[in-house]
Amino acid sequence: MAYLTHPADIRSTIAQLTNHSILWVDTETADWWTSNPKLSLIQVLAHPDDRSGDYAYVLDVLDQPTLAECFIEQIMKHDGIEKVFHNASYDLRFLGNVHAQNVTCTLKIARKISLAKLGTPDRKLKTLAKVLCQFADVDSEQQSSNWGRRPLSSEQLLYAHMDTVYVAQVHQHLLKLSNSTLVDSVRRSRIN
Repeated sequence: MAYLTHPADIRSTIAQLTNHSILWVDTETADWWTSNPKLSLIQVLAHPDDRSGDYAYVLDVLDQPTLAECFIEQIMKHDGIEKVFHNASYDLRFLGNVHAQNVTCTLKIARKISLAKLGTPDRKLKTLAKVLCQFADVDSEQQSSNWGRRPLSSEQLLYAHMDTVYVAQVHQHLLKLSNSTLVDSVRRSRIN
């Protein structure tokens, strides 16, 4: 697990991440409950088979807007890199908005699949990770913790690392379900 706080390390990691064609991304925001939330962390995973968070990067960009801008310029605006988020509309508020290119939202994919087919009571990332991907001990409490406080707790860091793992795993499962739903609808249309 990589938790990066030094600007040089963060810039170097961002440069390395531009070599990947797909990234699973999440953010944590400080003061999220106010009318002026600010970006605290950018979490990135480039290895979709990682189920432990060992290959996840957590970039600490709190009060370092130039680092967030570096990520936006090199990753978010890069149309050759697919960026996968669970709730992209929220994260994009902090990561380039309309300038972001090639963005995938797993929540939108999940909304195209019925809850009955998903087998879940809702489409929250943590619920999908538990049910579709069989993750145990999914922590959903840290989401509402104080992401503006430093140092971050070990629970917060684990949560931050695992969020991108959940996004990657859920994304892969949703794509399989979407494909099977499409095949089912084609079969039904042929029968009718």
